[in-house]
Amino acid sequence: MALSPSHHPSYAAECGDPSRTKKLGFGAHPALLLLDICDAYFSPSSPLCLPSSTLTTITSTLTSLLTAARKENTPIIYATTTYTRPSLADAGLPALKTSPAITQLFSSESHHSHPPSAAEYTPLLPQKEDIIIKKKYPSPFFGTNLATQLAALGVDTLVIGGFLTSGSVRAAALDAMQAGFRAMVVGGGCGDLGGESENHWANLMDVAAKYGDVVEVGEGVGCLGVGVKSDGVAGKGGVGEGGV
Repeated sequence: MALSPSHHPSYAAECGDPSRTKKLGFGAHPALLLLDICDAYFSPSSPLCLPSSTLTTITSTLTSLLTAARKENTPIIYATTTYTRPSLADAGLPALKTSPAITQLFSSESHHSHPPSAAEYTPLLPQKEDIIIKKKYPSPFFGTNLATQLAALGVDTLVIGGFLTSGSVRAAALDAMQAGFRAMVVGGGCGDLGGESENHWANLMDVAAKYGDVVEVGEGVGCLGVGVKSDGVAGKGGVGEGGV
C-alpha cells in the first residue's frame, strides 16, 4: 500500500508535488524496524485493537518483510514501549496525556505489552538473533542506543512497519532522518486506530512529503533481500551492488 491520490486528493497532490519534495530512495545497507508489535493492537480484549481486516493486511505484509530479511540475515529490530516502574513512574509526561487505562496496557505486568499471543500472529514474533529495543516514548531513538547499534552494523536504510502510524511510525521516520538513516515506511505494514483512517493516511502523506518514502511491500521486500553481511558490506544483488 503506497499513497493513493484517491485519499484526500488535494492534500495528496500537494504532498507529492515534485517541486516541493522528492524521493529519498533506498540506500545499500538496510535493516527492518518493527514498532510496538504487541497484543495491545492485536487482542480483541484491548481497547486499542485494530479492525480484523486491517490486522490481516498488516500481518501478511510484515510476514513478507520478515521472511525476506531473515533469508539474507538482514538486521531486524523490534522496538517496543514498555514501562517497568511501579505506578508507571517511568512513563513520563505521556502518562499524563493518555488515560491510565491505555498507559497501563504497556506496563511490563500487562500481557498486552507482550508480543501477540494468537496463533495466527506467530510469524510476527521476534527470534533470538533479533535486536530488541525497549522504549518509553514514541520514537525508538529517544533515550535508547538504537542509532549506535545501527551505525555499528553499517545500516543506512530503515524499512519501517508497526503501530501506530500517527505515533511511533511517524516518530521513527522523523528521528531516522535526523540521525542520518533513510526512512522507508511500508504503508501496508503499519496501522492506526480505526484502520485506514484519516489519521493513518494523513501521517503517511506527511512522512512522504518531509521525512522519508512511503513504499509498497514489494519494494520493501526487494530492499531487505539485499542483506547486510557481518563485515557491514551489502549482500548479493539488487540495491546492494549499486545503491540508489
